Amino acid sequence: MSFSGMVKEELSRQISMARHCRLAEITALLSACGRMTAEGGLHFQTENYAVIRKYFTLLTKTFNIETAIVIREGSHLKRGKEYLVEVTDPARTEEVLQGTKLSVDNETGLLEMDNSLVVQMNCCKRAFIRGTFLSSGSISDPEKGYHFEIVCPDSRKAEQLQ
Repeated sequence: MSFSGMVKEELSRQISMARHCRLAEITALLSACGRMTAEGGLHFQTENYAVIRKYFTLLTKTFNIETAIVIREGSHLKRGKEYLVEVTDPARTEEVLQGTKLSVDNETGLLEMDNSLVVQMNCCKRAFIRGTFLSSGSISDPEKGYHFEIVCPDSRKAEQLQ
């Protein structure tokens, strides 16, 4: 396992006791890997099992939503597995969106954070950065040279993270 994978595995086991911090981490995970379905459900997909396990646990502990992790084989271009958690009930989806203060881009179905209310406290800022790193970050082994990065799809999300 890579150094980055080991760090993500360790971070995926850290579950905050405070609901506000769990909301901040869910917000980060959904804004990176989540989208709305045409049927009004919430779709979360990743290639990292530790990340899907963390999202599943946060969703269960924060919103008491019962769902399952679906495992699919990657396409012929992507080797490995893809993990998926989907909330199909539109009422529960709305509950998650209200709690995380995420809005939906109607054209793409992608989720965006319009309100920085979920990251007001320092503990929530750390949880948000942790969730963003888990979903789209990497870090190199410090013994081989320092390198830390989080890939953002656009400048707006980079500014929010900053």
